[in-house]
Amino acid sequence: MTEIEEKKKLVIGLYGEMRLSMMLHDLGWQVHRAYIDEGIDFVATRYWCEKCEKYSNQFIRNSNYGDKKAKCVTNLCETCKETKLSVISRYLQVKTSEGIASNDSRIRKFSFHPKIRYDMGNEMFYIWIAVFDDNAEKRCHFYIFNTKDVKYFDDISLDTYQVTDNQKTTLIIRDDGAVLNQSRKYNYEIFNKRFYNDWGSLELELK
Repeated sequence: MTEIEEKKKLVIGLYGEMRLSMMLHDLGWQVHRAYIDEGIDFVATRYWCEKCEKYSNQFIRNSNYGDKKAKCVTNLCETCKETKLSVISRYLQVKTSEGIASNDSRIRKFSFHPKIRYDMGNEMFYIWIAVFDDNAEKRCHFYIFNTKDVKYFDDISLDTYQVTDNQKTTLIIRDDGAVLNQSRKYNYEIFNKRFYNDWGSLELELK
């Protein structure tokens, strides 16, 4: 890979992570990034109220302090105003690809490989981002799955998985985000029916 290609890959990766951060923020998550990135790109957190059984913001108490009004950010649920909130964390590995063009202008081929191909628990997620660039704008398609879900579309028992983390699958994706792969062994339709924009999978407490 040339120096220009390396820089382009870095730029598209940063672009995907920026778009993801904005999306998570809009959904109510606080996004934290490590100074040293080794396996986990982002930690996303939210506050959870056990009594209300839902995510909540912190209750901001306004009261008088002497002759002044004072504001205090508490660790209480803003709904019930009495339950201490828990911090819920999600650990995210993120990869972004812009693929290569095909004969059909609406379809691109993407080199896809989740580097974490083993179950790391309910809190560890892999978010893969496919970027389409039609010169007018860049569009991002997000596929969100837990690390245990890799078994649905890849054979993690392959010997090559024990010696390299570059075992890749080619995903054929239309510009509306639909994965078009056909396979006798795997049902790639799971990308469309379950993983595509599945932000709710991050909210395990609600299920």
